[in-house]
Amino acid sequence: MAEPRLLELPVRSGDRLDDALARMAGRLAVALDVVGEDAGARFLRGLPGAGAPGPADGGCLDLPSGPTQPVDRLVAGLALGTAERDLLALVLVGSHHEGVAAVLRGLHPQGRPWPTVGLAGSLAELGGLPGAPSRAAVRPALAGLLATGTVVVQDDDAPYPERTLRPAPHLFDALTGLAGWPSGVEPDPRPLPAAGSGGWLGDEVVGGARRAVERGLPVSVVLAGARPGPLAGRLATLAATAGREPVLLRVDRCDSTTVSAVLLLALVRGTVPVLWTDVEPPRLRLTVPGLPVPLLLAAPGTGLCTWPRPVLVLPSGPHPPADRSAALDAALPELGRPPGPLGPATLEPGDVELAAADVRLRAALVRTATGWDEVSARVDAQAVDTVPVGATLVHPRAGWGDLVIPADRLTQLHEAADRVRVQSQVLDDWGLLRGRRGLRGLRMLFAGPPGTGKTLAAEVLAGELGRDLLVVDLSQLVSKWIGETEKNLAAVFDAAERGGSALLFDEADALFGKRTEVGDARDRYANLETAYLLARLERFDGIAVLATNLRQNLDTAFARRIEFVVPFDPPDEAARLALWRAHLSGGAPLAPDVDLPLLAAVYELPGALIRNAALAAAFLAAAEPAPEDRRIGMAHLAHAVRREHLKAGLSYPGPPPGTPADPPTRRGAP
Repeated sequence: MAEPRLLELPVRSGDRLDDALARMAGRLAVALDVVGEDAGARFLRGLPGAGAPGPADGGCLDLPSGPTQPVDRLVAGLALGTAERDLLALVLVGSHHEGVAAVLRGLHPQGRPWPTVGLAGSLAELGGLPGAPSRAAVRPALAGLLATGTVVVQDDDAPYPERTLRPAPHLFDALTGLAGWPSGVEPDPRPLPAAGSGGWLGDEVVGGARRAVERGLPVSVVLAGARPGPLAGRLATLAATAGREPVLLRVDRCDSTTVSAVLLLALVRGTVPVLWTDVEPPRLRLTVPGLPVPLLLAAPGTGLCTWPRPVLVLPSGPHPPADRSAALDAALPELGRPPGPLGPATLEPGDVELAAADVRLRAALVRTATGWDEVSARVDAQAVDTVPVGATLVHPRAGWGDLVIPADRLTQLHEAADRVRVQSQVLDDWGLLRGRRGLRGLRMLFAGPPGTGKTLAAEVLAGELGRDLLVVDLSQLVSKWIGETEKNLAAVFDAAERGGSALLFDEADALFGKRTEVGDARDRYANLETAYLLARLERFDGIAVLATNLRQNLDTAFARRIEFVVPFDPPDEAARLALWRAHLSGGAPLAPDVDLPLLAAVYELPGALIRNAALAAAFLAAAEPAPEDRRIGMAHLAHAVRREHLKAGLSYPGPPPGTPADPPTRRGAP
């Protein structure tokens, strides 16, 4: 071997791992002396620091002093003895210098740049491993390293002395401050904003997890939900508030080998691993369960088992409206205070930050004004996966003032909202009906003809309670395939429970209808679907509203599961007048001939048709050729009302006295 020329470098680097590997290279020269490799031995002894005196225990690694270094965390976390530390240095020494790697290739039976078990034994016999004075003493030290996962043995089919010793993947990278994680583990660069999680962090169980992370206890913390990636942001925030550095990682294979390797590398780097996966993790047998590194995992379910390492399951409910508003305010302070919480209740602060980045880009590139409407659209796009198939997410905008219903019906809606607000006092503090499933749910029946305000009332109730509304399209849920309807409905109920959304089943009699006599297989399975719905509705802990046009068609078994039955009747004349005034208020210009009391008296329309007619009349007026005619007049309203009668299949009583059948425009009759 040609003797290379060395640069003049300091004897001590200040890096304890680097100094230890230099000393090990010097000790490796003894093995070369035995086989007559004088040039290689001189090269190794000439490496900077190779002959530096070692610590008092005779090993290669200096005792910790000054700031903590990665190798200190590894040694302390695994409680490595002198023999184990020196053997680990031998396994790592090939990465110290390319010349050392070349020497190891010359000694390896297959020309690899790694030591063998036999080389470790020979070095021990020559006094190069003071903690292991013989080959026999090397074996327990090697077994200890293998048990921690820091060292792996390859070539199992080779004779024992010829088997290769290699460090765990990316261990040297972690020890020297380089990046790198096991295969199937990818760093997740998503933003981790601090604002927007105050309510969740204040939870008692979450507080316990924070203390465990702060102390570096060997625990596994699980946060379960349908969106593990965004939920992992909560766990990262938890670690940060505990004064620890989180590292957010997506894991394709959440198996024992991968998770154990991540924990080992996190120990060396002094970080807290926050993993997330889209698959339910199996039972994990961690290499070192007692490793002083907390494991934080976001997954679809809570089935994680890492025994004997204990598991703590954290609550994963939606953030309260105040926190959602705080996240928006912090992400986009230039827009001022948000009008209220935007997006679904399952929205995470990280979603808000991503939407804010999109909105800022748009504001920089597009000259039109950017406001909260654009933010709402981007927020919904970030959380589109929260809405199950067959449902539409509605962010309530209507309030109590938009409802035109009799006072006694309005009172029932207020009582329903109050029931949800005081649940904790009645059920927890007073202890009523303790232990019953579905006790925290609110089930309501809205019954009445189409267009009488059932959907609007559900929106108002959801908005009053700070919730979104999931409107279920039954045509997309009901399937001809056996079991598919139940599966689809389960997804809707689960999504509502996770996100805290209120559920609205419009035309519920199509799905919650009376069970029939079994005449064929289809009747049997239809009855099974109804029975499933009865059971699922009874144990539902959210708000469910069943809206029906035909109350008599509902299965009678639903009656005892309903807390409120609110009838919605067609509006009387006074209510119709209030509806006309509500839908024609604002900046719409009205002609002098408009007589709203007359419209309310002549046309017995429900609220939805009055809304449609008012809007249609406005479009008719805006399309008038002459600017001076662009005011909503009685003719426009009569024409729009006639159209609504035709669409609904209702008998049209004719135009109001003195009003033409069609408005004086370019268009003729329909």
